[in-house]
Amino acid sequence: MMDRKISISPHMFEPFHRIIDIGAGIFVLLVLYNIFSPESFSSRATHLALLVAVTAALGLIAFHIVGVYRDWAGSDILQECNRIIAAVFFVFGGLLLLGYSFKVSSVYSRRVVLAAMLLWPALLCLERLIIRKFASSFFAENVTGRRAIIAGSGKLANSLDTWVKDNPWAGIRIMAFFDSTAPDCSGTNPCAGELDDLPDYVKKNNIQLVFLALPMRDEDMLNKLMLGLEDTTAQIYFFPDMTIFKYLMGGDVAHVAGQTAIVLRSSPFEGMNGFAKRMEDLIVSGLILVIISPFMLLIALGIKLTSKGPVFFRQWRYGLEGEPFQIYKFRTMKVLEDGYDFTPATKKDPRITRFGMFLRKNSLDELPQFFNVLDGTMSIVGPRPHAVKMNEDYRKHIPGYMLRHISKPGITGLAQVNGYKGEVKTDEDMQKRISFDIEYLQNWSVLMDLKIIFKTVFSFAWRQ
Repeated sequence: MMDRKISISPHMFEPFHRIIDIGAGIFVLLVLYNIFSPESFSSRATHLALLVAVTAALGLIAFHIVGVYRDWAGSDILQECNRIIAAVFFVFGGLLLLGYSFKVSSVYSRRVVLAAMLLWPALLCLERLIIRKFASSFFAENVTGRRAIIAGSGKLANSLDTWVKDNPWAGIRIMAFFDSTAPDCSGTNPCAGELDDLPDYVKKNNIQLVFLALPMRDEDMLNKLMLGLEDTTAQIYFFPDMTIFKYLMGGDVAHVAGQTAIVLRSSPFEGMNGFAKRMEDLIVSGLILVIISPFMLLIALGIKLTSKGPVFFRQWRYGLEGEPFQIYKFRTMKVLEDGYDFTPATKKDPRITRFGMFLRKNSLDELPQFFNVLDGTMSIVGPRPHAVKMNEDYRKHIPGYMLRHISKPGITGLAQVNGYKGEVKTDEDMQKRISFDIEYLQNWSVLMDLKIIFKTVFSFAWRQ
């Protein structure tokens, strides 16, 4: 008997996946209530049922808006987890807002709700990882997937082929390669023909996906292929070689003035990403301020007892889009240089007080910047803000320096946890710091932010 493969697309499971994802969140919530507050099932059954219903409704809305199920079968696991975390932040923020608005937040266990919002995305990410690892072999052997061909045989084409082979769960099967050279264009991926033969092959073999991995300069061939494929129902994906753009940020498609444009540079915090980032800042900074407020009171008292002058001072820095803003700090010097022009502090600066030296050594003078996070001028994670004068000096001779300002500045950042913090002694130090800032903006995710926050705390990365 011949082996039969199922003709199926992973997208068929999407409705069930939505139900499973929301059900997992409700399950985690109820289990935690059973562990930490079992009496709620009898004394507050109505309130608990309302919490479940609202969480489910917010979850369905948030998971759809954030795009958790947009190409979920073929998406990278990190990108999908990033969307899941953003959606759960949306749900958590919605619960907080509704609880505050209707004055019922005290009815519910904050410990249970917070724990559920942390465990829910962890459970979903684990589930997706397991599916990709252990269900891939089943799909490779039993699922035909969507038939695809690749136009091109270079490094980009090979990387596409490798990804498809490594991710059978994506439901794609590469049928053939085509290139402008002879049929033996590649030893690893032999071509089925030249590019001129591609449209006929698509029609005869009912190809569903066409991946164009061709140079952007080959405009005539691209137009010819598009014209030849007009009489097919194949979906066409163009993978241009973007390596010529050193500081590419974005890569998405936008529609401007009725025209389609490839976004070569944009802030990673547009749209829902911006919402997720803001929710992250509000929730995390709010929790941190509650925890550190007693220490901040002690620091304020220490400043008043050891030197004359105010507890706080504000200093001008460049923020989002290069707009100046005033950053909050604990005063560590005998003088207040709060204008645009000032002399940066050095390691043994005589202007620094003895108590201020202790604060600066442990970066405790930075704690008031959590108020900047709350007012929206800073984020918890992002490129560290430099003094205005420093910006004006370095932007003239450090390539890509101003790219860091497409994001809000942060209290900590990727450069800081990699050792580039404190006093800048050479141009090379600044170049390294900027390269980490750009890397952060190119690869941002909520998980990356959380990793930087934990590394800052547990590896004492905040210390100078």
